[in-house]
Amino acid sequence: MGIIEIIIIAIVEAMDCFAVAIATGLSKSGIKYSRAMLQAVSFGVFQGVMTLLGFFLGSFAERWFNAVGTPIACAILCILGLRMIWGAIHGDAGEKEGEEIAAKNLTIVNILLLSVATSIDAFAVGISFAFVNANMVFATSAIAFASFAMGVIGYEMGRHAAKRFKTKIPEIIAGIILIAIGVKMIM
Repeated sequence: MGIIEIIIIAIVEAMDCFAVAIATGLSKSGIKYSRAMLQAVSFGVFQGVMTLLGFFLGSFAERWFNAVGTPIACAILCILGLRMIWGAIHGDAGEKEGEEIAAKNLTIVNILLLSVATSIDAFAVGISFAFVNANMVFATSAIAFASFAMGVIGYEMGRHAAKRFKTKIPEIIAGIILIAIGVKMIM
């Protein structure tokens, strides 16, 4: 497998991270930049680790992981998306309180859950890399870096869009994005 193919796969693998990061940026302006960067780093680490796990575990775990892992990832994303929508519709807190709530919602646990949910596909990609004799150092690094970069870019895009709207619509859109990613996983 060539370098160009690996780079394309890395970018495609990072698209879920990009969409989730946009949703994070859209959610509220109260999320600290350090928390968003932690999310981006977590995306990169989980994508890289899951790619390596897939490569090492090979086809033995593929059937089990796809059968169990995909519905779990879907459920995580849908629950988080529904929480965002519910908070946007029913959360009548003032602006300052709303920002504090948003900052609290991007907890370490939520970051880890989002990272796991977005990295399920990387496991399957790692399995496929075992069969095509890919350079795993380059492939893992490319996927991890692309996921991190897309996490940063997506957050910034979402944050800037949220500043322009000044309504609850971006938070509702963010929830819909997470649910759509979850539903896409099981289709």
